[in-house]
Amino acid sequence: MKNILAPLIIIALFFTSCLPDEKEKEITYEIPPGFELELLFSPKENNRGSWVSLAEGEDGIFYAGDQHGALYQFRVPAPGGVLDSTQVDTIALEIGHAQGLLWAFNSLYVSVNDRWEDPAGRSLTTTGSGVYRLWDSTGDGLLDQKEILLKLEGDGEHGPHSLVLGPDGEDIYFVAGNHTLIPEQLADNSRLPNNWDEDNLFPPYLDARGHANEIEAPGGWIARFKPDGTDWELISAGFRNSFDMAFNADGELFVFDSDMEWDIGMPWYRPIRICHVTSGGEFGWRTGSGKWPSYYLDNLPAVANLDQGSPTAVLTTAKLNLPARYRDGLLVFDWSFGTSYFVDLKAEGSSYIGKAEEFFSGTPLPLTDAIAGSDGNLYFATSGRDLSSHFYRLRYTGEASPEGSPTVEAEAKTLRELRQELEAYHRPIGVEAVSPAWKNLNHSDRFIRYAARIALEHQPLETWKNKFQNEKDPNRIIQAGLALARINAIEQAPVIYQQLARLDWDQLGRAQRLDLLRTISMTAIRLGPPEAEQQQVFIELLGPQFPSNDLALDRELSQLLIYLGDESATTKSVQLLVKHTKEKTISHPTLLNAEVTSRSEEYGPLIMEVLENMPPTEALYYATILSHAEKGWSPKDRESYFSWFFDGLSATGGMSFKPFLENIRQKAMTHVPEDQQAHYEELSGIFQPGAALANLPQPEGPGEAYTLPQINRILNKGLRDYRGNFETGKLIYDAALCSSCHRMRGDGANAGPDLTQAYTRFGRGGMTMAVYSPNDAISDQYTFTLIHLKDGKKMAGTVLSEEDESILLAPNPYAPNQTVEIAKSEIVNREPSPVSPMPPGLLNRLNEKEITDLFAYLLSGGNKRHYYYGGKKGR
Repeated sequence: MKNILAPLIIIALFFTSCLPDEKEKEITYEIPPGFELELLFSPKENNRGSWVSLAEGEDGIFYAGDQHGALYQFRVPAPGGVLDSTQVDTIALEIGHAQGLLWAFNSLYVSVNDRWEDPAGRSLTTTGSGVYRLWDSTGDGLLDQKEILLKLEGDGEHGPHSLVLGPDGEDIYFVAGNHTLIPEQLADNSRLPNNWDEDNLFPPYLDARGHANEIEAPGGWIARFKPDGTDWELISAGFRNSFDMAFNADGELFVFDSDMEWDIGMPWYRPIRICHVTSGGEFGWRTGSGKWPSYYLDNLPAVANLDQGSPTAVLTTAKLNLPARYRDGLLVFDWSFGTSYFVDLKAEGSSYIGKAEEFFSGTPLPLTDAIAGSDGNLYFATSGRDLSSHFYRLRYTGEASPEGSPTVEAEAKTLRELRQELEAYHRPIGVEAVSPAWKNLNHSDRFIRYAARIALEHQPLETWKNKFQNEKDPNRIIQAGLALARINAIEQAPVIYQQLARLDWDQLGRAQRLDLLRTISMTAIRLGPPEAEQQQVFIELLGPQFPSNDLALDRELSQLLIYLGDESATTKSVQLLVKHTKEKTISHPTLLNAEVTSRSEEYGPLIMEVLENMPPTEALYYATILSHAEKGWSPKDRESYFSWFFDGLSATGGMSFKPFLENIRQKAMTHVPEDQQAHYEELSGIFQPGAALANLPQPEGPGEAYTLPQINRILNKGLRDYRGNFETGKLIYDAALCSSCHRMRGDGANAGPDLTQAYTRFGRGGMTMAVYSPNDAISDQYTFTLIHLKDGKKMAGTVLSEEDESILLAPNPYAPNQTVEIAKSEIVNREPSPVSPMPPGLLNRLNEKEITDLFAYLLSGGNKRHYYYGGKKGR
């Protein structure tokens, strides 16, 4: 290889967002044979920002957007050349923060990602989040005019993103992340019926750390519009945070959607993925545990899953000068692990299936945007989160491949055309749309069935409800029943339940069974549960099918039967919880291998830790569902369930893994009779204060089951100008039970760490998380020992002494004198307990003022001369 890539190593500045003073890092590259990589420009080093968006205009002019600053224009140098700062000009318009750029129709279309107002409602800018058009009004080659085409509410990393020209050259497509509200004009002109909702049979568990807790359906979305900014139309939704999209050679749209790495290890986690975006497509993102599995018939599956990462750019390879093997697919880019993948797309029915392979990578190489230049070369940028930024060109310099002739798959083309004919009915048309839609509700192709149902939902109910009542075909009954539920046809609920109950389980295939269970659930969610007699019909129909030894079917049978009140489903679910824990059943997306994870200092170590201690995800599913079960509990089942939390917490997952489990445990405890709660709390390793602490001061309260975001909001407000009373703080410290385990300035117990200097080591954020989720990080010095007994029971505590034949255990941190002697002959295993001696929910007894007083005391280190109590700043 020539030029600057002799040993495939370029030295460049790279600063991590959390270590701004870190020394220069060496970037290493893995480039496929026959390619040459050129570093053309380093924007940040030349005071030109941190580039996250690119576009090429007419006559070789390139445009770039700084994540938090201006727009720039320049011409790329010839091979072997580089840019300097004098060749990169700032566009002299008040606009920036562009996460999407597109040159089309003699204009530069710009997706601005910037907050309009501050939290107090004061205006920050005249060019906040939205889609804009810039143009040259004088013909001098300089963009001098702008107009806003669509104002948007939403900003940040999940805000407005990229733009792409449609395959017909007449429309522009736009994608936004799930923190961007869908404007009313799009919701009212939507190919996806705007009857979206959360649609979970049980309330989901929100992220324990607060991410996206207030974001409702349908999440991220894609729209299209005319060049003049008119005729905005919502095309698809249900994404988490897709940054970019591209059309393939067939004119079909694909998007690269992100994961939620904090959910790794949980049964609802799903990886980054390539989605084939069709008209009216719903892709099932919901916040927290509410994400829909891909087999739900009311959403569409991915065409390829790509493990973990932070998706950025997507582009078709059709416009690049590449070897023949790369010409019929996509290039997609991952920011976190500095990797570009080639996704080979093969037709599968009216959709596709994709297979991904690494194309090139770098360490560190935070990839942002990429475009195909008019010269056939690949241009891409790195940066994001204020990292050092670089602009590259990747050229193929190997031998030319024979052109060959494009493969024509007649059957796939015919099926795509049928799907597109149905998609033409994704708007209110009337009776003429009903017949073709109804006919294809039982098509063998999932995307065609989906398109037919969406067409039906757009048409007036009176034009097709009689067809449902007289239908005999199972697929049509299921699909049309779902459509009736989704359009909230409440008066049709009895008919839907009756039709679904008539279906013969033994005559249905696996996919039909899953579809039936989802449609029953959706009818209950949208139209209300069936009457008692009908509930019993479903219990008698479905109860004998559970368990089925099919993971997906058992999940759906379990939750639906528990919802319907089948008491035997609780016992069966507990048995599956125990079974899958013992067998370590994992139905979880593949995690990245060690070589790829090593490319990210931020995310790599987490994934490696999970790989070494993978949670039994099927067991976690039953732990979650059983937390909603109110009926059918025997003492034996409850003991198995609550003692299981030692097993669940002993695994490793994402940042929200253990807080999620604690929230699940607390929810399950609400279904336990009050006089039995202390017993089952102790079984799961949580002891309550006993008589020994009865003389401690009591909080005034009332409190509540606070979430972490709530606690942070309380402290942000309460500590801003806090001036309190030291004695009050100490009183609340005692009332919150802190002094029963911790020492502060020499006073208190020593069962836990001394808190006098804790604020200097952890800060407010770390201390808040430690109180909210004590199982997240347990000091080796204070970890209990978990004892596994021959009878299957578990007991955790401090080992006080050990003799030849027995050990003496103190299980209750609040009562160290209460001990249990355990014969060694009954012990199967000993290990560190994953349950902290510090109980969760300690703040739930306090009111907001008391929480503020407690943290002021903790952050002062118990110092009455601290400025919180009238002392001088800095003391």
